[in-house]
Amino acid sequence: MSATLISSLKEYLNSRKRILESLIREFETRYGSLDKLREKIEIEGVPVDDHTIWEELIMWENLDTELRKINDILKGLKTC
Repeated sequence: MSATLISSLKEYLNSRKRILESLIREFETRYGSLDKLREKIEIEGVPVDDHTIWEELIMWENLDTELRKINDILKGLKTC
């Protein structure tokens, strides 16, 4: 890969990373941690008429997974 392409890719990934981290911070403000949210759902359940908490858990897990993948890619790009 060319240096320009690598630089552009890093720039994009770092931008995406900042967005993901910002979204995750919003969930952390509401629920504390991903584990605390899971525990809350396990203890209290999900209201039949409002699945917001369940949907937010799924979204947070997806954000966390994507952030981990981006961090792995960025680590690999450091050697380029």
